[in-house]
Parts: sequence; structure tokens; C-alpha cells
Amino acid sequence: MSRYGFYFALLLLLGACTTIKNHGPIGFWSKQRYDQQLRQHGPWPAYYDATEQRYLARGRYRHGRYAGHWRYFGPTGVLERSERFAHHPYGLMTVTEYHPNGRKWRRGQARIVDEGKQIHFYWFGEWKVYDPAGQYLGIEHYDRGLLRGKRVLPSDSVKMGMRSAH
Repeated sequence: MSRYGFYFALLLLLGACTTIKNHGPIGFWSKQRYDQQLRQHGPWPAYYDATEQRYLARGRYRHGRYAGHWRYFGPTGVLERSERFAHHPYGLMTVTEYHPNGRKWRRGQARIVDEGKQIHFYWFGEWKVYDPAGQYLGIEHYDRGLLRGKRVLPSDSVKMGMRSAH
């Protein structure tokens, strides 16, 4: 065997002995993957820490666009907001925000509009509002992200127990 053949065989042998980094699951189950156009696709969790123990957000992308149900968490791990994206039209979502005690605070619709160089996020329509105990308080009306009006339940209906009727 020539000297070059010996070195080539030695190089192959050493290359076969190296360890391969564990990448976790490959394919459908893998996190933070991209499609052929290098757009985000599939599950896409974000974490507060490098050990990936505390979620900042959990959700998925479909070819670079938000899809399905996204959940956003506070530093203590408490759910702060959830967004459920509609299939069509893109950008329409139902948003639910939560009090620090975990109960629903308000719920309504929002929209993401891609206008070329800028992306706008705004609330619109009627948003139901709840107190920290989870009891219905009334409605806030938004137009392109600006609060335009409020309808609060009269205090008489609260005393009569009609608060939880919604």
C-alpha cells in the first residue's frame, strides 16, 4: 500500500470514529425548521432561557406565516395571551388576554396587515372584558386599534347575578 493510500485509510478511520451531535428528531417533529424558500415552517417555540425550560411563546408557522394557536407566557410561566389565527383571510385572529391569576381578562379580534415595508397589528370590533374573578364586565369597541367606546354592565345587573350570563 502506498503512503498516500495509508493516510487516506487513516483519515477515513478517524472520520468514522468522530461523534455526531445529537440533533433531536428530524422531519415533521423537529423544532424551528424552514421550507424550501427558507421561510419558517412548523413548530416554533421561543424560550426565556438557554436551557429551554421556560417558554416565552409557543406556536407554529405555515410557510413563513403565523398559523394555528399561539400562546405567550410571562417570565413566571403564567399564560399572558393566546392568539388563534384564521386560515382565510390571513392575518385575522382571535386574541384572549389573561389576568396574572390566569383568568380571562378580555377577548376579541385583531388583524395583521402586511403593507409592503410595514406590518400593522391592530384590534378591531367588540372586545368582551372580564374582572380578575372571571366575571363579565362589559364590552370595549375598537376601530383600527383605537378604543372608540365602552359598554359597561349597570351595577344593578351585577347585583342581580346577571354578570355571569355572558
